[in-house]
Amino acid sequence: MADGRIIEADAVLIGIGAVPRSALAEAAGLTVDGGIVVDATLATADPDIFAAGDACAFPHPMAPGLMRLECWKNADAQGARAARNMLGAGEVCADVPWFWSDQYELTFQMAGTPEQGERTMERDVGAGALTLFHLDRDGRLVGVSGVGPPALARDLRLGQLMIERGLAPDPAALAEPAMRLKALLR
Repeated sequence: MADGRIIEADAVLIGIGAVPRSALAEAAGLTVDGGIVVDATLATADPDIFAAGDACAFPHPMAPGLMRLECWKNADAQGARAARNMLGAGEVCADVPWFWSDQYELTFQMAGTPEQGERTMERDVGAGALTLFHLDRDGRLVGVSGVGPPALARDLRLGQLMIERGLAPDPAALAEPAMRLKALLR
């Protein structure tokens, strides 16, 4: 690490991100700050121009500042939302961020904003699968991430529902593999 610390790991996954193509937006005089800046409805400062997907930076209630989400699921949802908003729908971007990536026999998934978490609970579900639950200072679940076989998706979806509902589940229950996560939705 930059401070000289060494972190030992059996595996490392590095996501280097992407650089948005914003030259056209810049040429049109739009604000670009890590992406084409839009409001919560995906409108730029020019009310006749909307932006969606990987190239736009937008405010989100789960994160401070502007957020860019670099995944096809977001681009698909935002493209449809931008089209509806061009027709006057006024829908805001507030969906819980979610993405996945299949890496050979493993699936990596993430929902919410794990970087907002101050405490992380590990749930070892065996067979090389691990789920991490990220809690904020008040114990509210703000992110869930995991790596393992595709069956891991069910736990991630339940975590995403907990985030959507603003729940603060018992940390010990999250870490306990025998605990049915669905029971924590109540």
